[in-house]
Amino acid sequence: MQPRRALWQFCILHFSFCVLFGCAHVPNQWREDGPSVGAKLESPSESDIRANYEPAELRHRDWEAVTVSAESGAVTHWPLYSEDPFEDKGHGRSDYRLGWEDYVAMPYGYARYTLNWLMLPVSAIVTPPCTLMESDGVLSRQALGYDHDAAPAHQVAPPAEEQLEKAATAPESAEAPAPPEQSSDNSR
Repeated sequence: MQPRRALWQFCILHFSFCVLFGCAHVPNQWREDGPSVGAKLESPSESDIRANYEPAELRHRDWEAVTVSAESGAVTHWPLYSEDPFEDKGHGRSDYRLGWEDYVAMPYGYARYTLNWLMLPVSAIVTPPCTLMESDGVLSRQALGYDHDAAPAHQVAPPAEEQLEKAATAPESAEAPAPPEQSSDNSR
């Protein structure tokens, strides 16, 4: 009986130490207070370089600015059998806090995931695993509303083809001015 009592005393003592000293500092995980925020951003070598050398002069480019963007933001992937609308849509708030939607999503997500893996053979027949899907970031209309983003890749018209068709039918425009010649003066 004595070893059992000693074990209980040790456990209670250990638990009380954990409670007393482990909760002394509770970090705020939503406030950045690490060295990247509070560290001094100057070093002796950086100060020496600033003192001894002048920054290069700013050069102005004489040609028009051109906007460059990606052809398509769509992402191709295999079927997402356990896709959840709470993940696609989110809660719709701009502040970070737990709301009623989150408390509904907790049991709903578990039940939906369980149903999805139980019905995986049916899902694999409806959308075969080799079907290439495409997500463009816009929720599309489904049988139960605007639930998911993914659609089969052959149903989505790539925007690059639409732009090529518009460019082919558009009249020829004047060429953009060429960039100015770079001087070969290396005296700087």
